[in-house]
Amino acid sequence: MSNRPFTEENFGHTFKTYFGPLCNYVNSHIKDWEGSREIVQGTFMKIWENKDAIEVSTTAKMYLYSAVSNRMIDYIRANKRRGEVEDVQVFEEVQEDTNLMDSMILRQEIFKSLNKLKPKMKKIFSLCKIEGLTYGEAAAYLDISKRTVEDNIAKALVLLREDLKQNELVFNNF
Repeated sequence: MSNRPFTEENFGHTFKTYFGPLCNYVNSHIKDWEGSREIVQGTFMKIWENKDAIEVSTTAKMYLYSAVSNRMIDYIRANKRRGEVEDVQVFEEVQEDTNLMDSMILRQEIFKSLNKLKPKMKKIFSLCKIEGLTYGEAAAYLDISKRTVEDNIAKALVLLREDLKQNELVFNNF
């Protein structure tokens, strides 16, 4: 279920809302205001050029931070080659932030899919896969058979995989 948040009608508002925070985010890593503004402006220009083709399966905010992080990594790599950025730790921090953002997006998509399960199945899945109970413990807690727990977990995994197939990034990490 994708949407297109970057339309002509709302692009100006999105730019005004996120330009400053995105610049602050980039500057916290590269310590260069001009470079930060350049990275964020370049990201918005690329989005504007491709606004009709961009489909977002998360929030516009998450998409923007991810796009800016990717562009920032490219900027750091390019400047490292020219010898302008000396601190390897900056690059590693950006990669960690990007990995964290990807895992947040992955988690968000999994929980969206989890919410589509029937309440009993969702409860069983949550007890076993999120809270860490064994199948036997979940069965005793819910006063059902262990076989019912096993069946519900198997069905839930099938349903979650089917739902998550729509998002390649999520499915490849699930």
